[in-house]
Amino acid sequence: MTKTFAKPAIVAGLAGAFLLAGCVIVDADEHMRAEWDDDHAYGELMGVDVNASAITARVTSNGCTTKEFVAADVDKTGSNRFAVGFYRARQDYCEAYMPDGVELSWTFAELGIPDGAEVRIRNEVSN
Repeated sequence: MTKTFAKPAIVAGLAGAFLLAGCVIVDADEHMRAEWDDDHAYGELMGVDVNASAITARVTSNGCTTKEFVAADVDKTGSNRFAVGFYRARQDYCEAYMPDGVELSWTFAELGIPDGAEVRIRNEVSN
C-alpha cells in the first residue's frame, strides 16, 4: 500500500486562497478623505439643494459625519436674503469607504433664516 501526501507548498497556496476569498481590497487612491480646512474655510460640497424652508448638503464622509461635524455661517445680505457657508467643525476620523458622502439637512429655522428667504450658498459645489 502506497501513501500519497500533498506537497506542503500546494497545501499552503490553497489555504491562502481560501483565506483571501473573503477579503475586500479598497484602492486607497479611491478613498475621499472627509477633511476641510480647520480655519472655517468653506469646504467643497458634493451637492446642495435649497428649497423654501431647508438646505440639504451632500458632504464627504469617512463614516461618522453627522450635522454635529459641520457648522454653518449665516449672514443676512438683504431684506430677505442670506448667504450660508458650511465648514467642518470636527474631523471625521472613521475609515469607512463612502464615495457618495452623506446628506445632511438643516431647516431654515435651525439656521435662523425665515421661511421663503432667498439663500445663496458660499461653498463651491462639485459636479
